[in-house]
Amino acid sequence: MRLRRAIVLLPLVLAACDDAPATPADASVSDAPDAPAVDDLGADAPVTPPADVPPADVPPTIEPFDPSPRGAFPAGFLWGSATAPYQIEGGLDHTDWAQWERMPARILNGDRANDGPQSYTQFVADLDALVATHQNAYRFGVDWSRLFPTRAAWDRCFGARARPLADFMSACRAAADPDGVAYYHRVLDAMAARRLVPMVTLFHFVLPDYLNDLAQPFDTQGFVRDGIVDDFGAWARFAGAEYGRQVDWWITLNEPLVIAAGGYLQGVFPPGAPLNFDRVRRLVTNMIRAHASGYDALHEADTFTVSGNADAGVGGTGGRPALVSIATHNRVFRAERPGNAADEAGARAAAYVNNDLFMNAIVRGDLDADADGALTGPTDRTNDPALRARADYVGLNYYGLSLVRGLPTLPILRGLPQQTSLATPLPKSDLDWDLYPQGFLLVMRELRRFNLPVVITENGLADASGTNRPRYLAEHLAIVARAVAEGLDVRGYFHWSIIDNFEWAEGFCPRFGLYTVDYRSPLRPRVPTPGAATLRRIIDDNQVSDALLREVPAYHAPTLCHPRPDAGT
Repeated sequence: MRLRRAIVLLPLVLAACDDAPATPADASVSDAPDAPAVDDLGADAPVTPPADVPPADVPPTIEPFDPSPRGAFPAGFLWGSATAPYQIEGGLDHTDWAQWERMPARILNGDRANDGPQSYTQFVADLDALVATHQNAYRFGVDWSRLFPTRAAWDRCFGARARPLADFMSACRAAADPDGVAYYHRVLDAMAARRLVPMVTLFHFVLPDYLNDLAQPFDTQGFVRDGIVDDFGAWARFAGAEYGRQVDWWITLNEPLVIAAGGYLQGVFPPGAPLNFDRVRRLVTNMIRAHASGYDALHEADTFTVSGNADAGVGGTGGRPALVSIATHNRVFRAERPGNAADEAGARAAAYVNNDLFMNAIVRGDLDADADGALTGPTDRTNDPALRARADYVGLNYYGLSLVRGLPTLPILRGLPQQTSLATPLPKSDLDWDLYPQGFLLVMRELRRFNLPVVITENGLADASGTNRPRYLAEHLAIVARAVAEGLDVRGYFHWSIIDNFEWAEGFCPRFGLYTVDYRSPLRPRVPTPGAATLRRIIDDNQVSDALLREVPAYHAPTLCHPRPDAGT
């Protein structure tokens, strides 16, 4: 099973909301007036397709690429790449995703993560690739199941959660797998030797199988289960105390709304329960509370300032022991048919839910638990002290544009956002996603409303030929430089990814690496793509020059992972 070729329900469409931006998500202002409320029909309401409305004569607006004015990147800028444990390490067999892979037809071509780049034994090659491209930072993940592979081991740690930190850590270290704990220390030691700043992710789509057992009723598992909030807080407390002497930058959750959409709307992630609207609401609320719990735990446990870590990229504000956030996947949303009321409303709702809902909770304390936008529900919260001010920066993942076909009567969902095969003149990636650097500036401008520094925690494209990555990097980093010139507080950029990896339901077809990996060789050699030299040049110059923008090759037709029948590819 794989992501749909045409219409994809993205990590975003939970409800239409009366505090969604009244202007489209691509508006050039950072704050916008509120939109009128749209009644939530509830999960049991009938689904009636809208009347057939002819497409508008005018296609969706696509601005020209305009990287000016721009200048140099700020002093202390974090230049890095990002990975996730399950996608690169291998051997993570005590996880929900390992269970998922063993189910038939879940992964494109039957690919298996254990056949990937095997960074558990090859991590030094990954770090050397970062050094070779003159990067100074690396975002990677610590896998929960590698440290606590069994329920018994985790229960021994979790059972000590109410004890003072020293007693808690004694119990947890006695329960944890010593090889797993030592592995991540080796990675961090090797990074320190190379002067690479770590950013560590605690949850990147994967849970231990004893916390999300796909053989059990999904209502009792994963982030749908209320007990996960305490579990996650204990996990963050352990990680912060164990690795805090080497780490200052933390991500609690990667793209939490992708979990909601992939697992409970599309059904292409575990547990594969499509169109479970009520579970989406519960899961998002639990993830918000889990993040807040993890944030507090990290700030309690990580009291060590690492020289060069928190100081890098924070404008000389002084070393802080822990800088904590989420990585949010923000997109530009536009009506598929400009001027169509349902499409316009759907685009506004998608932008609110995807780009603002989670951040509103962890920055302002405004928990929209029923996702209706009114903040008047029985479990909604406004300015909740247990949630607000639980982000030290915004971690932004950006991949492009979605067009929204409105569907007002669909429960919770008010439209069908599309990410692939869009009818636009933009170039495409191998996953048929639009390459839209213009939109990068738009989503960064929107983040002004949260009044926090921004770190680009992911940005990249699937490009097996390697021919499109140089232009992609030059254009997207030129836009980052323009955002800095406009006064946006952008403090770092992490490319996805340093190496090719296991791309979830899409298996190994999408090639996102600055370095390509030969999966046929037992040595798994990492070979630089042309994009590696492009990124090194930008880092060395500390700018994206006009000369570079002229020199990078034009985009070529992609090698689609899912060829379009009508395209003959």
